[in-house]
This record gives sequence, structure tokens and C-alpha cells, in this order.
Amino acid sequence: MEFVGEFAELQQRIAVCPELATWRAAVVEHLAPRRGERILEIGCGAGLLLREIGLATGPHGLAAGVDISPDQIARAVRECEEVPAVRPVVGDARALAYPDGVFDAAVSIQVLEYIADAPTALAELGRALKPGGRLITLATNWTSAFWHGPEPELTAALSRSWEGHAAHPNLPARIGPMLQRAGFAGIRQMPVPVVNAAFDDRGYAFWLARLMAAQALQEAVPEASVRAWLDALEAAERDGEFFFSLVPILTTARST
Repeated sequence: MEFVGEFAELQQRIAVCPELATWRAAVVEHLAPRRGERILEIGCGAGLLLREIGLATGPHGLAAGVDISPDQIARAVRECEEVPAVRPVVGDARALAYPDGVFDAAVSIQVLEYIADAPTALAELGRALKPGGRLITLATNWTSAFWHGPEPELTAALSRSWEGHAAHPNLPARIGPMLQRAGFAGIRQMPVPVVNAAFDDRGYAFWLARLMAAQALQEAVPEASVRAWLDALEAAERDGEFFFSLVPILTTARST
């Protein structure tokens, strides 16, 4: 999946949901950015986390953001324009345009699972980090997604389509060995779960459903099935029968 056009717009709507704010808070807590540090964000998207990092590292530090999507970088530039020493640029995580050992830490939220050659991206992060540099990533085990309310058959069809949206749809289960091979140590993992008991535009599930619908249409799932699934979610909300949960995993490690 490429986050440009409609997909970029939907991702940006998801980024401002309370659940994503919780993810960013968890990443910042484990990152513990300090004044003057140089920190890299891979897949900086609309720049919400990058802005927080820039405010924490201050004018004598550096918050560098890389994203492969020009649409996302344009939004990040606007988001961070008043924060000094924030540098969002279009770039590829597999070939970072930075010298060896220049960063104190690196972060990514829901990014590495979309990179087919994730091991190369992790090796690049290890190269760009100083020895002992901190790495904090957050990715989702997508098979943990649970939708209660719509017809199970419709949900299964949309879920099958969605599994193909990422190169590594269950990256947390595989990232430990990838990190070890890339030269990282001290690997730890913890859940940062999502629970939505309502289906409205303030919550993660509402916008995820629309992102899944857009993906399904691209994958030639019949439009009638996609529309019926969204309608069923709305009906479940009206009937007080909607529930959604998901288990993203935060992983921390250090370069060696």
C-alpha cells in the first residue's frame, strides 16, 4: 500500500485519533528524548510524532523525518514549520541519506511492516545509529483484529483483502530475529492495545474501516460487498452491538 492520494488522507485522519495519540505517547515514553539529541523517524507521515520529538530535542538537536510519500512529507513540513531543527524529507528507509553513526535514536510507527525488504531497512537503521543507539518501533499483528457487529462472512472477505495491504502483516512475530541479524540487542516487546466500543469518526476503527474499504475496492472486492460491510458496521453501532479490538506491539532494542 502506498500512502498517497486518498490513502494518505485517510491515514492522516487516523493519525489524529486518540488511539494514535496513545501510541505516540508510548513511543515517546520509551524513547525518552533529551535536549540536543539527534533522532530519526522512519515513515514520519503527517509529522505529529516528529513535532513532539523536535520540541523535546530542542533547537540544538535534530528531529529528522523520512517518508517515501511526497504527500505525507508536504503535510509534515506544514505541521512542523514552527519547530526548529525538524527536517522532514522524502526518502527510502532502505537507503538512508545519512552518515554512519549519526543518530542517538530512531523510531517508527506502523512503517516497517510495509517494507518488503524490512531486514535491509533495519540494517540501515543500525548503520545510522550510534553504538548503543535506541530503536523504538510499533507494528501490528493484523490477524489480531476483531470486529464484532457485521456479518462474519463480510468481515472475512474484507479481512482477507486487508492482509495483503502490508508486506509483513504480522511483523511483531518476526521482528525479533530480524533485529538480531541486523545487529541489535536488548530486544523487548509489549502490547499497546486498541479497544473501540463505538463506531464513530472519533475512533480508530471508523477510519480503519474506510481504509480497509478503499483497499478492498483496489483489490477488486465487489463494491456491493464493501458497501454492505460498512453499512453493517453502522447498523451495529445503532443497535449497540459494535466492538473492535486490535493488538499493536511496541518493540525496543539497542544497536551494537
